[in-house]
Amino acid sequence: MPKIPKDGYYYNLLERETMQWQADLMHKYGVYGMCFYHYYFKDGRKILEKPAENLLQWKDIDMPFCFSWANETWARSWSKMSSKNVWSLENDSNQESSDGILLEQGYGDEEDWASHFEYLLKFFKDDRYIKVGNKPLFLIYKSDEIFCLPEMVELWNKLARKNGFNGIYFISTNVESESCDARLNMEPQYSFRRSYPDRYRKLDDKVAAVIDYSEIVEKSIKIQRQVRNLKKKTYLSAFPGYDDTPRRHKAGIAVINSNPDVFKDYIREIIKQSVDLENEFVFINAWNEWGETMYLEPDEEWGYRFLEAIYEAQNESSEDNKKTHSMESDIELEKVEKTITQYRSYWKIFDKWMMLKERGVSTAEYFERKGVKRIAVYGLGMLGTHFLMDLEGSSITIEYGIDGKGEAIKKSFPVYTLQNDLPEVDMVVVSVTYDYVNIKQSLEEKGIKKIISLDTVIGSLIEN
Repeated sequence: MPKIPKDGYYYNLLERETMQWQADLMHKYGVYGMCFYHYYFKDGRKILEKPAENLLQWKDIDMPFCFSWANETWARSWSKMSSKNVWSLENDSNQESSDGILLEQGYGDEEDWASHFEYLLKFFKDDRYIKVGNKPLFLIYKSDEIFCLPEMVELWNKLARKNGFNGIYFISTNVESESCDARLNMEPQYSFRRSYPDRYRKLDDKVAAVIDYSEIVEKSIKIQRQVRNLKKKTYLSAFPGYDDTPRRHKAGIAVINSNPDVFKDYIREIIKQSVDLENEFVFINAWNEWGETMYLEPDEEWGYRFLEAIYEAQNESSEDNKKTHSMESDIELEKVEKTITQYRSYWKIFDKWMMLKERGVSTAEYFERKGVKRIAVYGLGMLGTHFLMDLEGSSITIEYGIDGKGEAIKKSFPVYTLQNDLPEVDMVVVSVTYDYVNIKQSLEEKGIKKIISLDTVIGSLIEN
């Protein structure tokens, strides 16, 4: 059934009247701010940026806001890219001669990161931009896709401090990231992946997956209860509905029977949990994602009921938040999340590495381009071993390895632990990519200056 705006109000996001109307609705129904999707692709290409740029000019519109970087390649469904946002399901006559990429996501080098920051700076400086502890709030949709994230975060924090901030408050979405300050469990994808893995991955796309709203709301509440006392501060979210079959057809997921009453109970519970976690925000996905039936704006079917549900849920939420969960389940969840992060990191690296192999490119090329001759390798497990094999026959010399097992690992070069003095080399390459931030800090404390993750090496070669 088509979703029709109330009173047939089809608006233009580029018009001032529209943004003022949205701001008025927010304040009336207790929505604090807007999180705009930020699209910034390879070589600094931007799309859909005008609404936020207009808001920057319209200073009198009271709309607190922040950005979520939707860092994902847009491609056709038949593109060979393993990670993409599908924007066309139809084959075309040029399929064999095209890679299917519509807009390619890329990250570049320090110069590109600085240019990206410079574009965002005018938004960060706006008084309406949402901040945490004088840090502009910045979400990243797929932080685990950014091979250079630790280096980029370090540069952005440095540039932010130069401009009077205390840094940037980075939030990763649905994954743990050592480089980010917090994470967001973004629904409904967070619960799709955990409660319906087969349907979410869509191994059989002959028919769309169908899920009842009350069922997934119950699962979402239960899953999000388990995040207490995890290492990372974790923000919670809720969603009013979901159906992406108009866009993805049989490859989509339809959540049916959503209604304001269930949504109100859902929001009230998520608010209670967030108060218990001492979180400043609850995220709702989404305000006006009409194409996927995720919207709060009034329509012909429910009027303002979803917005009213938010207002009522906030008023009804009790401050006395009973802590009846088991600490043991929190500890177990943290172990599971850590393992998931570790193996997701491995999978993504191997996926990119295979792309290099298919092109006939060795990781040695990265170091040869940089004039690096002598390196050390931190981590001699699975990834480290494959890396050593990839360098065989190249001009790159492995001076030594660094591993917790030390001399127990027998190689043709010395193997040290972090307790040993580490000889000077041109660069240390860290193969334990999922814990790169902490390892880098430990190496810097040992006086090592040139450090890079294996993920960054491979990612740089992919882009070039």
